[in-house]
Amino acid sequence: MDKKTVLFVDDELNVLEGLRTRLHRQRAKWNMVFVLSGKEALERMAQGDVDVLVTDMRMPEMDGVTLLKRAQEEFPRVVRIVLSGHAELEAALRAIHVAHQFLSKPCEAGIIENVVDRACNLQSLLRDELLEKCVGRIENLPSPPVVYSQLMVALNNEFASPLTVAAILKQDMAMCAKTLQLVNSAFFGFAQKITEVEDAVTYLGYNTIRQIVLTVEVFHRPKSKSLPSITLEALQTHACLVGALAANLLTERRDKEDAFIAGLLHDIGKLVMATEMAEANKQVQMLALKPELTLLDAERQVLGVTHAEIGAYLLGLWGLPYSVVEAVANHHTPGNVQVSGLSVLAAIHVADALLHDELRIRRPSSKPRWPILDSAFLDQHDLTKLLPVWRDKARQQVDAGARGMARALC
Repeated sequence: MDKKTVLFVDDELNVLEGLRTRLHRQRAKWNMVFVLSGKEALERMAQGDVDVLVTDMRMPEMDGVTLLKRAQEEFPRVVRIVLSGHAELEAALRAIHVAHQFLSKPCEAGIIENVVDRACNLQSLLRDELLEKCVGRIENLPSPPVVYSQLMVALNNEFASPLTVAAILKQDMAMCAKTLQLVNSAFFGFAQKITEVEDAVTYLGYNTIRQIVLTVEVFHRPKSKSLPSITLEALQTHACLVGALAANLLTERRDKEDAFIAGLLHDIGKLVMATEMAEANKQVQMLALKPELTLLDAERQVLGVTHAEIGAYLLGLWGLPYSVVEAVANHHTPGNVQVSGLSVLAAIHVADALLHDELRIRRPSSKPRWPILDSAFLDQHDLTKLLPVWRDKARQQVDAGARGMARALC
């Protein structure tokens, strides 16, 4: 396998020399390049072989935000990582719409190694360079105006609790994903991955949450018309129901939270396709009209991958927990992963398929366009016997609508 090229940028020579020394043992698997300015970094990326960019924020002539923006526009397949000091939080937040992940100075070599390795490995999810570039250009995903309005009202209320703010965030996959992206970055240095949105709100604080919300709204506004509001609302309603039902199938609190987040984000790849790949998405929709093809078949024929892999790639770049990324990537094909019993992945697969089954019963169509249960997977893990109970829960979930979200997490 070819070695990946990692480009480090900092205007302080001693910082670069320190990185070179601490990462010396990685030379066997990475080609490491160290430059002192954004201008040099752009010249190096123009050679076409850079896979990961790790940059400081405060630099003369061209700061980190400008460099990241140029990299996003000109070299979108490059994974963009901020390496900055805690005192530079304000500057780092300005880069949230163009950075994939954040690391803090000083940073242990092991942390840098893990983050860069994971970024490189994620690129194997999408084998098509054009798809990598498309996902790499994404700043933020669309958010329903009603959710944005509710959140801003709550954040301006000094008596609003983290539970109130988290409940609103959970209605929206884009804002929820961005919040978890930031709180799970090494910039904040938390010891474990955070999947509970309430914890994310508490750790980040209202001011940071407010900046995230403003960023999501402002930077995506130009593309908001590319996806009809009715389609977006339907997609997010289904996402909320999947998250709620999947959480309801599990017993452990941590698993329930992971399942809710994975359910909320499981179709985020569809948003990517609708907003960033409009022409290809039209081809997919037209091809899926053929009676012998499902929507997933059409996606594979046009793109080579499905919305599941695309969404997982994006969430992986953003640094979300592995259990969430794994569940999103394989929610239609759980047999691809070696898991045991009723895992987060299994819960997402079952919830998504059963809710589509329920919709198919209520709105019969002429062809099986929707996901189906993997019976072999359920048999292998001795889960088939639970299907009657799960179908009842799915029926109740649809009847209850959005109210089921709160009950699922009790």
